Amino acid sequence: MADNDNTGERARRDSRTDRRTLLRAAGTTLVGGTGLAATAGSASAQVAVPEVIEVDDGLFGWSADGSLPVTDELFVFIHGWFGDSTVSSQASTVQDALESGGYTPTESVAIEWPATNFNYLGAESDTEDVGAVVADLIEDFDDAGGGNVRLVGHSLGGRCVYWTATKLGNGSGIETVAGLGTAADGSEICGEPWNSGLDTACEVRNYHSQNDSLVGSAYGGIGDTALGTEGAGCSPASNYSDVDVTGSVGGHLEYLGDDAVGSDLADAITTGGCE
Repeated sequence: MADNDNTGERARRDSRTDRRTLLRAAGTTLVGGTGLAATAGSASAQVAVPEVIEVDDGLFGWSADGSLPVTDELFVFIHGWFGDSTVSSQASTVQDALESGGYTPTESVAIEWPATNFNYLGAESDTEDVGAVVADLIEDFDDAGGGNVRLVGHSLGGRCVYWTATKLGNGSGIETVAGLGTAADGSEICGEPWNSGLDTACEVRNYHSQNDSLVGSAYGGIGDTALGTEGAGCSPASNYSDVDVTGSVGGHLEYLGDDAVGSDLADAITTGGCE
């Protein structure tokens, strides 16, 4: 029994070490990559610039500096690590791909949160608080008579959207939840902490690519999967789909604006719905 306990502890310790290695080895890549995402987004002049709502930890705890616009079809995007400086262009890039695929929201919002943080594990932990605030925004949106919410998150933003679904109160829901290259373990959506929140959404789609070595180097491991690289490794719920975009997404930032991602998600939005 002691040997088994030691093996499990070594695996957990190795996982924590991998995430610290991710911070050291990939920090420069992500900082530079957010600039690339900004360039891609600015080229899509036909897409309206999303409204930016800032979510931050202030004197009285985590809160938002605005509210969601009450409209029929609302697209909400949440960025990942080091994405706060380019969240508007990232959201525009994803929206452009959705519009090319056949879905056009009435209005769009980019959620900005303090992700420029070299303490990666701290940023990862903050995603729960960000998700809770966005859940409050959606509840207020519902109370005000808002329509459909299409919630998309990239990387650590994927963690945010799954936390949002989990934090929603009774009576509120989200039509579409989608994670793009989510920085998480598959076990987190197969069980704790997010599985219980999946039924608050009509449809949940997780986009993953075997070429996403950034997520694959930090998550998964013995007896688990990297959610953004391999998918969940289970069937979390009847409304959940793993979508393998390895053929079109060549790296962690390439989900943003990818035609295959945009086409699949747009099709799911326009043909799906709650029963």
